[in-house]
Amino acid sequence: MNLKTIMRKTIITLCVLLAATTALHAQTTVKLGHIDRQALMLMLPERKAAETKMQDFAKTLDERLKAMGKEYQDKVASAQSRAESMTKTEQQVAMREIQELEQRINDAQDKAKEDLSKQESELLAPMVDRTTKAIQEVGTEGHFTYIFDTSTGTVLYSDGGTDILPLVKAKLKIP
Repeated sequence: MNLKTIMRKTIITLCVLLAATTALHAQTTVKLGHIDRQALMLMLPERKAAETKMQDFAKTLDERLKAMGKEYQDKVASAQSRAESMTKTEQQVAMREIQELEQRINDAQDKAKEDLSKQESELLAPMVDRTTKAIQEVGTEGHFTYIFDTSTGTVLYSDGGTDILPLVKAKLKIP
């Protein structure tokens, strides 16, 4: 082999190695982003209306529970005021009614908590869907490999990265 052939093979080998290294580097480049989704959710214009609706719903439930509490207090006061003139059977009936009312109040409190949670989920679902779509669009357009939600504590290590909150706010047209 002559020197020219050896040089040509060396140059070709170097070019192949350079191309392979560049391709390998391109494949291993990972672009990370992070966002505080809770902060984003609080910025949504429809959030205020949802909060107002939740507060109104909670107030309605609270008024019902207060009415039941008043009924309970009235029954107890009535039973106490008539205790001396009541027969044993009447006392037992009054106690059973009070206990049943206590149970209804406890059940109503549990149901109210469940209903509040259900209402919150229903009101937040469209906002979650909207922000998810915007985050996915920003991820695709920005060529991100991963985007982490820092509000849930799912980031174990973060050395900077790109906070995409401004990009998602712009996508959602939030000032």
